[in-house]
Amino acid sequence: MKKYIKSIILTVTSVSLLLSCQSELDHFNENPNSPISTTPTLLLSAMEVSTFSTHTTGLIRTSNIFDQHLAGTSVGQLGDIQRYIVTEQDVNNEWNTLYGTTLMNGYILNRDFAMRYPYYNGIGQVLTAINLGYATDLWGDIPYDEAFRADEGNKMPKYNTQQEIYQRLQTILDDAIINFKKPASSNISVPGSDDYIFNGDTQKWIQIAYVLKARYALRLSQVDTDASQKALEYILASGISSNADDANTFFTGTSNGLNQWYAFNKSRENYLKAGAYFVNSLKNNSDPRLSFAVAKDKNGNYTGNAANDLDTATSSYIGSSFASAASSIGLVTYAEAKFIEAEAKFRLGQDAKPALEDAVAASVLKITGTVVTSDFLNSITAHIDLEAIIQQKYIALFLTMEPYNDYRRTGFPVLVPNQSSNTKLIPVRLPTPSDERQYNLNATVVSNVTTNVWWDKN
Repeated sequence: MKKYIKSIILTVTSVSLLLSCQSELDHFNENPNSPISTTPTLLLSAMEVSTFSTHTTGLIRTSNIFDQHLAGTSVGQLGDIQRYIVTEQDVNNEWNTLYGTTLMNGYILNRDFAMRYPYYNGIGQVLTAINLGYATDLWGDIPYDEAFRADEGNKMPKYNTQQEIYQRLQTILDDAIINFKKPASSNISVPGSDDYIFNGDTQKWIQIAYVLKARYALRLSQVDTDASQKALEYILASGISSNADDANTFFTGTSNGLNQWYAFNKSRENYLKAGAYFVNSLKNNSDPRLSFAVAKDKNGNYTGNAANDLDTATSSYIGSSFASAASSIGLVTYAEAKFIEAEAKFRLGQDAKPALEDAVAASVLKITGTVVTSDFLNSITAHIDLEAIIQQKYIALFLTMEPYNDYRRTGFPVLVPNQSSNTKLIPVRLPTPSDERQYNLNATVVSNVTTNVWWDKN
């Protein structure tokens, strides 16, 4: 935790991150002006911007390479990820961004502004749950209860177990919902344009909080016998009803606010390609999302690199719906909610087909801008089982971490690991960052990327 302690005082300059998203994660911990005071509006804006960055850079690149949505090449450093080589030094920037920028802002919002600004605090709590989820799903045991007390002299916080973190996630989201349900008069001021996601619409934030509760409940399907019932209850309580309720990233599309997938390809062309498994899944079903999710290759076709192919540089990149200059990417979406509902109902012995149809229809509409045809919808929902649900979720939630989490949790889709890698096993976690191993004597250190996290019993 030593390195991110330097970032505790954030923030007049943090909002400028919105205008420098393309600078990549390794620049996000710079603090040239060291401002000594902050406000809830600056904390919220900075927290959202750093969440947008995390959701479109290193952690998502890595998880999407592991689950074969994407493929790293030997042109750059992503070739090592493709070979399942991830060192403890490789993940320091991502860890320090999560803790030193995003989660720290949420902590300060809760510590200093909870009583007078419950709506700001509620949004911070939802964003905390999203980012804390990223951290625990990739590293397992992580610090939380003691993580932000450096000003009290605690520079080596104890780690919470992943089981404890999942309990905290539900509590954080419950507290957020309570905050959002308070009257507007309980706030000195309320979020507006400083909330880049919903412009301060608390009802939409309540919906997202419940979908996240469902996401995290269902994540525990291997360790909690009531996971499906809880997930279904949370989805039904959410009231989320269309793509208009989605929480999305926001990029301006200008030179100082580019979508990160677009910016990455501009600065590091051929480092990253589409994965063959993902591309073929779309092609084999004549999926209408193909041309929007995948760009044409240099021969005018749609192709991807197989897991053991690090050398082909002529294959496709990410398509225009996800990687144009101003493309938004879903953080928490209506489609995800309906996939959760479909899986929960299937596991409970209920009719999952209507929810699955709604999920696919929402995804097609969001990605292509057009309504799905009945022929396509009927063809991919003709047979309903867990594998079919997860396969469609894998396609729809492209460029999020959820398919990688589902792969570890369910074993679907069935992927063939890179057989030219050292382990010949798809990694199921990230190693503990070297900063933590070296400077925090209380860290739970795990170096083997084939060691399962607590909720992964496969």
